[in-house]
This record gives sequence, C-alpha cells and structure tokens, in this order.
Amino acid sequence: MNFLSKLVAPYRKGEKNCERGRAAEARRDIAAAKAYFETGAEAFDVHFAKQKKAGKNIRTPHLVRAGICYTRLGRNDDALRVLDKALERKEIPDAFLHAGYAAAKQGKADKAVDYWSHYPNWADQRIISNALTKQVTALREQESPDLQTACEAVVEAVFQQEKQNASARLSARGKKTVPARRGY
Repeated sequence: MNFLSKLVAPYRKGEKNCERGRAAEARRDIAAAKAYFETGAEAFDVHFAKQKKAGKNIRTPHLVRAGICYTRLGRNDDALRVLDKALERKEIPDAFLHAGYAAAKQGKADKAVDYWSHYPNWADQRIISNALTKQVTALREQESPDLQTACEAVVEAVFQQEKQNASARLSARGKKTVPARRGY
C-alpha cells in the first residue's frame, strides 16, 4: 500500500481524508475522525508547499477542505488563513461555518458573528442555518458572549444536518458525498 499511496496526489489524499473524517464524525467515531483529519491536513500542507514552490494558485475547494481539517484539529490560525482566502474568491457555506467556529475558538466573538451571519441561505442546510442565526442573535445580545456554548450548539447542528443529509442521499438512492449547493 505504501508504494501506491506515493502515487496519489497530496490534494487528492487530503480531499479523501477530509470526507472520511466527516463520515467518521457522523458515526460519532471521534478517534477515527481525528486520524483522518490529521492525515488530510498533512496532505494539504504538502500540496500547498508544492503549489507555492511552483508558483501556482491553490484551488478554492482545496482551501475549504484544508480549512475544515485545520478547524477540526484546533489549528485555528491556519484555518482562518485558508478559509479567508477561499471566501475572497467565492461564497462557500462551509467556509463561513468553519471560519466562524475557528474565530469563536480563538475568542474572537465579533469575527465569529461576522462569518456566521454571512452564512448563505441558498445553501439548503436549514438545521445549520437556523442554529447559526440563533447563535449570532445570542452572541450579539450578550455582554460577555459564551463562545463555548455557541460552538457546542454549532457542532450539534452540524451533526444533525449531516445525519439529515445522509438520510436524504440514501432515500434518493444517490451516493453523492457532498449535498447539492454546498458551494464547491
């Protein structure tokens, strides 16, 4: 397997491990999810270094998936750096969601509110959208915002949304890994 894994492009390894990590989270297998996100983040680090050395731009979906991996691992500075680059190029729901989460984990309530309030309605992710709206309202009303509670509510909303998305995919007999209108 090592021989063949060397033939796989780093960005592809990053993409697959990001999706595997999300699937493991949906199963509540946190240890496996962390391992997948670590592998994905390492692969994206290699990919970004290669692209920088070659003087090439990094594709927006790669920035978003790397940002997801970084956020899940607590690499919030790296997450915000790549997710901000992605959001400069395109309005992507997952980028707003994870950038807000990373900002909240850093204690930056204003930035978290800004990212989460820009989560697009066209994303068709009602559970997440409703949770973000509720958290934005709560954070704006509180004198000293409770970011930990907001993060926990967002994590639970993401879990519930992923569960609903998986159910919808199965009922449609389509085995797409990413719901329509995710933005990338």
